[in-house]
Amino acid sequence: MLTIMKIINVVAAIIEHQNHILIAQRDNQSDLAGYWEFPGGKIEANETPQQALCRELYEELNIEQVKVTDYIATSHIRLPERIIQLQAWKVVAYQGNIQLHCHTDYRWVTPDEARHYLLAPADIPLLNAYCLTLLKK
Repeated sequence: MLTIMKIINVVAAIIEHQNHILIAQRDNQSDLAGYWEFPGGKIEANETPQQALCRELYEELNIEQVKVTDYIATSHIRLPERIIQLQAWKVVAYQGNIQLHCHTDYRWVTPDEARHYLLAPADIPLLNAYCLTLLKK
């Protein structure tokens, strides 16, 4: 019998600021509690990835006027009951002060420093793809 897996489309922001990127630590209510990730969330019906990212960043970090630029990459995580497709997008500007709503901490780190954090498995390929874009500059 053929089982059809549900696909969940999710977006993540690689927010740049002065040669650093933002990573956030998942809170105790989340799957993978304590892991670090690029903030973001599920794409809702009738949203573009960019719209979803702006909404999620407002909900999670209380930032607005988010300037989403380049698509970075997509990673896929297969779970027993679903497949997560996580798209990463570069964010180069925003307005407001970061306030955590569903994370316990955040850090501005260099891409190399990010490798020393316990990153969520889906975010590791996104970090690698982002680093490749830096080499092409």
